[in-house]
Amino acid sequence: MNVILNKTAGGGCAERNWELVKTHIFNRYNSIKVIDSNQTVSLESAIMDSIKSEDCNFIIAGGDGTINYFTNKLFEVLNEENIKKIKIGAVGIGSSNDFCKPYDIQNCIEKIPCKIDFNSTQAMDVGTIRYKSGVQLLKKYFLLNASVGVTAQANNFFNNPSRILNYLKRHFKNLAILYTAIRTIIIYKGYDIQLIFDANEAYSFCVSNLAIVKNPNISGNISFPVKADYQNGLFDIFLTHSMNRIELIRLLQSLTKNVFPKNDKSKHCRTSCLKLKAVDNFLIEFDGEVITTNYAEFSILNKYLNVCVN
Repeated sequence: MNVILNKTAGGGCAERNWELVKTHIFNRYNSIKVIDSNQTVSLESAIMDSIKSEDCNFIIAGGDGTINYFTNKLFEVLNEENIKKIKIGAVGIGSSNDFCKPYDIQNCIEKIPCKIDFNSTQAMDVGTIRYKSGVQLLKKYFLLNASVGVTAQANNFFNNPSRILNYLKRHFKNLAILYTAIRTIIIYKGYDIQLIFDANEAYSFCVSNLAIVKNPNISGNISFPVKADYQNGLFDIFLTHSMNRIELIRLLQSLTKNVFPKNDKSKHCRTSCLKLKAVDNFLIEFDGEVITTNYAEFSILNKYLNVCVN
């Protein structure tokens, strides 16, 4: 069994939380190898060694960003055949831990959400982002959701916190998320972006928020009103556009109640692929990580990566 541990997750609280669950993990599995997620060479070696030794189960102890980093590293070092040999579980010691949602108390250890039953797995859709970075076309992968607009801006701030936010992340996670959301709404300005769907339908909007969703849980108690379907080969697309600050605050309030507004500034659909084009660069957030571009293509690898259900 391989454990990928990110001690810096959760605003620096991950190491303390890992100590709470470590004994349970070691008692449950034999021959555990712990790898520091921040040591790139060790992580790549662990992935390659797992294929050679046929020990292809990985527990990711961290947050959604740690799972995202590990997933993208898989695609860097393995081919399709070997990626499909890998199984991923999670110990949620990050800030939001959306990968483990909805939480099942039976799967928690010391109140920490876990999905580590490797006898109960399913092949999960993987979202792909092909995007421009300078003159290059690069590719990233995600399991939960991606966003453009106010959510992406908020994640960028959350990843690069001020002193106040850093303190809140360490001691008051839900308050940190709320503070980040309100601060971002106050300073946010929309992006003019063209959306092109798989039928070559093109629409232009001043994007307030664009959510590209497999898992409806965004952060904290913020969520969209759909059930997660990790195997249908489709994204749920939630778009809001041309909103002022008051409307964005109302949107936030609605999403904390699992409600997406129905009005002339909101749209919902499902699609397997989507292109975004803009004159100016915009931020894309994917499972908590952030990139900058003015062109991106989203698509899905259907039932591609094995993950623990419980």
